[in-house]
Amino acid sequence: MATNNQDPFEEFEFRPINEGLGFHRRNKNQAATITPQTSGGLTPRPVQQQPTQQAKPAAPAFGFTTPLPRPETAQSRPTLNIPSIEDDSIAKAQTAVNEILKNLNQKRQIDFLNETERMNVELRKSRPLFAAAGLDAMLIVAAFLMSMIAMLSITKVDLFLNLSHPETSGLIYVATGMLFIGVTFIYMIVNRAFLGFTPGEWAYDQRCGQVIDMHDITYIPRLVFRTVLVIATGFVTMPLLSSLMNKDVAGHITGTNLYRKPNA
Repeated sequence: MATNNQDPFEEFEFRPINEGLGFHRRNKNQAATITPQTSGGLTPRPVQQQPTQQAKPAAPAFGFTTPLPRPETAQSRPTLNIPSIEDDSIAKAQTAVNEILKNLNQKRQIDFLNETERMNVELRKSRPLFAAAGLDAMLIVAAFLMSMIAMLSITKVDLFLNLSHPETSGLIYVATGMLFIGVTFIYMIVNRAFLGFTPGEWAYDQRCGQVIDMHDITYIPRLVFRTVLVIATGFVTMPLLSSLMNKDVAGHITGTNLYRKPNA
């Protein structure tokens, strides 16, 4: 009786539990199975050749390897095409804006020059007007009285008692006169230096000097000279001479003439 010499472990086969371990992969080029003849006429199961491992990349120098992915080379990196900011349309728009601003600036300068020339042409030299001088005189007297009240309130001086004794209160007369002269000087210089005219001159369309003269560094010194000349001659002499000669005598001497519109 023939005995079965087959090994019971030959039918045992290792199978993977799931396909996530990689055992399900098989090499497409499998080797041919080997079928040797064994004694007893039994043919063992064909032994499948294990898939060949893929060729590993060459190890770097000094035998160190890393599990991290290899860095991408410059050729394999994707290139981003960032559009340039200085596009043709943006450059054209910027050029157009610059041209508009340049034209507006030139137009503004031309308008300013034309306005200045128009004012200089319209104004004509004029003699002092007694109506304008009378209005300024009233304002100067009002400012003088306010200054006098403030001074007497601070010093506690009896002005009427001192003025009633001129033989002993000569300095009081001098101080009162100097206060009036100081108020007049400040009134004329401040108004003409900052505005170009006094309130009385403004009411009658007059001004001292032209608009362009106010930008001259000699304008204020000439104003001071004119004011001192008028005060030194007694406030009335220069206006009378100007009225008789039909011209501004103080302005002709000092270079700060009074101007007025022709139709005013």
